[in-house]
Amino acid sequence: MRARCLSLLLCLSACRAADRSPPSPSEWTGVDSARIDSILAPLVSSHDFMGAVAFVRNGTIVYTRGAGLADATTGRPFTPATPADGGSLAKTLTAAAVWTLVQQGRIAIDTPVTTYIPDYPHAATTVRQLIAHSNGLAPYYEEFDPYFRSNEVRTTEGLLDVVRRVMPRPRFTPGTRFEYSNLGFDAAALVVEKVTRQPIASVFRERFFAPLGMETAFARPGRFADFPGPRTRGHRWADTGWVTADVFDNEAFIGGSNVYLSALDIAKWAGAHAAGTALPAGVVRLGQVPPKIDGRPSPITGLSWYCDAAGVRCQYSGANGAFHSLAWWDRAQGTAIAMVSNSDLAPWTLITLQRDLVAALERRDPDSSPRPVFVSVTAQQRGSPAGRYTSPDGDRITVTNAPENLRLRIGNGLDFEIFHVAPDAFYVPGLDYFIGFSGDGATRRMHVRSMFEDFIATRVR
Repeated sequence: MRARCLSLLLCLSACRAADRSPPSPSEWTGVDSARIDSILAPLVSSHDFMGAVAFVRNGTIVYTRGAGLADATTGRPFTPATPADGGSLAKTLTAAAVWTLVQQGRIAIDTPVTTYIPDYPHAATTVRQLIAHSNGLAPYYEEFDPYFRSNEVRTTEGLLDVVRRVMPRPRFTPGTRFEYSNLGFDAAALVVEKVTRQPIASVFRERFFAPLGMETAFARPGRFADFPGPRTRGHRWADTGWVTADVFDNEAFIGGSNVYLSALDIAKWAGAHAAGTALPAGVVRLGQVPPKIDGRPSPITGLSWYCDAAGVRCQYSGANGAFHSLAWWDRAQGTAIAMVSNSDLAPWTLITLQRDLVAALERRDPDSSPRPVFVSVTAQQRGSPAGRYTSPDGDRITVTNAPENLRLRIGNGLDFEIFHVAPDAFYVPGLDYFIGFSGDGATRRMHVRSMFEDFIATRVR
């Protein structure tokens, strides 16, 4: 349904963390509000961004902005207190719950999952492998569509029952390769439920949401009809108005996704990590180590964060349909950034926005370079980017055209699947790379952008 075209809704709205109204500029300690507004305003006016951001310094939310609509069908505005689908940010909560129980001696991380879920379908899989994206479960929820009625609520137990009946062998030997796994985290949340004898929604609320003041965060109910209050909808811009581009009903599996968070909630979660107060120190010591996969370290920590080499600047993002989210924190500076969006941002626009928000917090200029002209790749041309590339640092990057998808490897590191997310854009989970290709044949170049990387690799073969 088309949104009403009111100019007011194209302007930035503001809310203060404590009482839902904006702080005065004098309270935005160390934050250049004009710089942040200059990043968001063009994206709002071009119908690329609806959502909210929040900035944290030394444990205090010092800046927030909301923009656009939480629901174009009703005209309800999107504020920093609006909860939206956080996508994979749920994984940071699930991993935190697992490692908390490990530190308490209630979960043995390298014990088979069947110790806690006796009918788990793959007997050799360990709890660590569930949250290390190395478990061999079906990677896509769509694979389960034939086994559920259209209006049937899907639970983690129901999904695992399908695995047990029709996918009794893991796709690969657990622990031998990286394959991004939502269901692995759903299963890990089920382990937490079995150990604590509490629903994972209650675990999140009691251990994280309530202590940190994440007032609007919640694990979603299976059915839209049971949502607590108005539901935030996903949207995309279509010619003259916003149309609904929503997530799916009847999803009751929690752990890899399906947690709703506002920008204020994410800011408190990320800000607590920056301050070192989100989790006990013993939990952090155990969980901050990247798991080993096939003898090589994963780029994602055990607590499900992408971090820099020093482990002090970390981030994780989520995406589900038109929803996008970001939690970014810097323990050395005591700063954090939260972003949520319910508009269908183009991949390169999304990663550039996220990087620009960090630049604004650090009082650096945003990226002013023109967007590269990327080559569109059709399904029939899928193998055209395959080849060897060299980064400016001399790293060898190999792209191969595997039977299921393109795959990428840096040097002798782990192998990662490349997902085609737009005609001219790709995404690599595990490395968190957004990729576009320019040129052709021997002149082809690979443009790579992430929260910690921004470079162009040249094709050498």
